[in-house]
Amino acid sequence: MHESQGHKFCGCIKKVRRTIKPTRGTKTQAAIAVCVKSVLQRRNRTIKKFTCKNGKPNVQTQSLLAVKTRAKRG
Repeated sequence: MHESQGHKFCGCIKKVRRTIKPTRGTKTQAAIAVCVKSVLQRRNRTIKKFTCKNGKPNVQTQSLLAVKTRAKRG
């Protein structure tokens, strides 16, 4: 069985948070940035809203194309 996108994303955050040395912000913010780039943007997705609590990850994503066209409009 394949691991869901939410489980991959939340697992990545937990692993990266242990190893990262943040220069600005918190370890969690830095870990989220790394994991969005590595897990979601490879699939042309970006994060909209997420929670990783209580063993049930809930990750809502949106297309990168939607974000780029919205930015062009103003």
